[in-house]
Amino acid sequence: MQSLNSGIVFMSSKAQFNSKSQMRLTVFLLLLSSFGNLLFAQEQLKQESPSSDHFINVEGIRVHYLDFGGTGLPVILVHSEAWDASTYQDFGPMLTDQNRVFAITRPGYGRSGPGQFDVPSQGDYLIGFTNALGLDRAVFIGNASVSSELTYLAENYPDRVAGIVYLSGFSVPWMDMYSKDPNRAFEMFLQASPGNNDKKIITQARSKYRPLFLEKDSLSIDVPALAIVSKSGRIGNEKGVGALVLVGSPLMEDVRGAMPDSPVRKYLDQLASDPAFRDTEIRKIQDSTAREYFARLAVDKNLQKEVFDFHINRVYPATIEAQDELKKAYGKNLKLVRLDVPQIIGYEYRDNPELIVEPIKGFLLQLSGE
Repeated sequence: MQSLNSGIVFMSSKAQFNSKSQMRLTVFLLLLSSFGNLLFAQEQLKQESPSSDHFINVEGIRVHYLDFGGTGLPVILVHSEAWDASTYQDFGPMLTDQNRVFAITRPGYGRSGPGQFDVPSQGDYLIGFTNALGLDRAVFIGNASVSSELTYLAENYPDRVAGIVYLSGFSVPWMDMYSKDPNRAFEMFLQASPGNNDKKIITQARSKYRPLFLEKDSLSIDVPALAIVSKSGRIGNEKGVGALVLVGSPLMEDVRGAMPDSPVRKYLDQLASDPAFRDTEIRKIQDSTAREYFARLAVDKNLQKEVFDFHINRVYPATIEAQDELKKAYGKNLKLVRLDVPQIIGYEYRDNPELIVEPIKGFLLQLSGE
C-alpha cells in the first residue's frame, strides 16, 4: 500500500467466486485491493477475452482493445499494473447509453505488443490510441497506479482530454518515500507480486515520473476531474502497509477491519487468523529474496513494528501531503464522490459498480454539455 492504494495495486476479484466473471487483480500503487487476488493475475490474463476484441496499430505497436459500442463523448478505460482491457468487460457496457466506450490494453501488457513502461511513454501511447481511433478528445478513466498516466495526460494534453476519472481517489503513485525505507518492505512487496513482466524494470521506469505541479506551485490543471473517495474524503487505507497485510500482522487489524465484506476481506482475514494458510501463501512467492523476506517478517514482531513505524512516521504524512497537493492543483476543476464506506478499494467498478456508475454517468453527462 503506498497507502494500500498506491504501490502495486492489489486487485479484487469476483471471478474466482463466480464462474460467469473473469478473475481479476494488481499497486497498493493504491493498497487494499489485495495481494491475494493479485496471485490470480497471471491466470486472469489467460482467460478467454470477450467477443469485442480488436487490435490497432499505435505508433508501430499492435495494441489490443475492447470496443463496447455506444455513441457520444468517447470514454477510454485504462487498466493498472498486471491487468489488461478485460478487467473492464463488465463495467464498460454500463456507460454506453450516453458514451462511446473503449478499454485499452496498454503496450507492454497482456495481448498488446511491447512498449516502454515509463509514465510519459504510456501516457503518449494513450494519445496515440485516440489518434488511431480518429478521436479528437476523450474522457480517461482508471485506478491505482495508472493515476500517474491520468495526471500526465491532464497536464500535458489538456486539449485532448475532455475529463479524468480517478477510481482510486487521491492515489499518488509518484511518491518516492519508499526508496528511503531501511527495511525495504515496499520493494519486497513489489517483488513478491506475480506477473510475467519484469517488475524491477517496470518499477524503475515508473519511479522517475513526477507531475508538473510538484515543480511549480502555481501550476493548475485545467481539466475537469472526478475522484471517487471514502466518506472521509480520502482513500481510507492510507495507514495500510501491503507487506504487513500479506503476513497478517495484528498491526493491520484496524485497516483490515474497515474493509467491506468481500472476497478480498475474507482472504485477508484468513491470512491474519490461519498461520498455516499464511505460510502456504508465502511459499507461493516466486522471487526467492522476497519469499525469504516475508517468511521472516511473518514471525519477527520487531521487524513488523519497524516497518509499521516507518510507514506511520514517514510515508503516511507524506501521502496526505501529496494528496492535498493533487487536490490543490485541480482546484475547482475537481469534483469528489464520497462513498458511504470507510475506505475505497479502487475496484468498485468490478465489486460494487452500483456505488459509482451513476455519479460517473452524471459527470460524463456534464462533460457532454447536456
